Amino acid sequence: MTVADLQTLEFLRSLADTLAAGTVDLPVFPQVVIKVQEAYKDPDFTPQKVARVISTERTLADRLLQMANSVAFNATGRVIIDLGVAINRLGAQKVYSVALGHAVAHIRHSESLRSIAPRLDELWSECVMVAHFSEAVAKRKSLPFPGAFAAGLLHGIGRFYILVQSASRGAPQAPLNPALVEAWHPAIAKAVLKNWQMDEAVCEAVGAQGEVNIVRVGPPTLTDVLIVSIRLAHRLRNSYDTSTLNAGGAFVRLDLSVEACRSLIAQASEETRALQRALRP
Repeated sequence: MTVADLQTLEFLRSLADTLAAGTVDLPVFPQVVIKVQEAYKDPDFTPQKVARVISTERTLADRLLQMANSVAFNATGRVIIDLGVAINRLGAQKVYSVALGHAVAHIRHSESLRSIAPRLDELWSECVMVAHFSEAVAKRKSLPFPGAFAAGLLHGIGRFYILVQSASRGAPQAPLNPALVEAWHPAIAKAVLKNWQMDEAVCEAVGAQGEVNIVRVGPPTLTDVLIVSIRLAHRLRNSYDTSTLNAGGAFVRLDLSVEACRSLIAQASEETRALQRALRP
């Protein structure tokens, strides 16, 4: 292992230790995100109460309305103009994950992060694709995973956190070792999401996203959905990739044939474009 690799490892370990102590060190979140979380923790919450909180942040409200009216979530084509109706249609998991995504977009505009802004934009675009596929796969297989979209949208938060920390608090002078980042980012993502009090199933799936070769028994899990969705999103972004779509493992557990995968990819373009527009940073 080179000196640069050791520096990367030390840097990643320091992030993990800080997160283990319960501290997520990111530029200031918009207050509306904290208020949305508090609103959902209220046992008497209603979509209308959440809508009143979100309506104070016009950009977030517009994103949720655009998302609820996108082809992915509005099969009837009937335009929704009431924020409470949009929130009710999307559900708590999606609304909170989009609120967190809104915070990520807010952080991305920080002056201190200008140098990595293009990489953050690229990562966000990937996350929106994975969110689409997670939702689509869960629907196709009629799986009761309300956190599928959230897991896809937030699966890259570990990479995001590492990038932000590398730019803002003194990472190693040499570039971070990509293989080490790949190995560490799921655990870091899980720790961040736990701190944000995301649903436990979402945290577990995001933390296990790299376990592509683990043999699991029993019914399909949200982890299977996320692993497959990451692969499908990669194929959509890299049409020249000739490797097999159905590589066994999670694909087999979800009973997704190569033909089914191709169908999901073929249907994805319009819906992912709509989501990109709704959730653009």
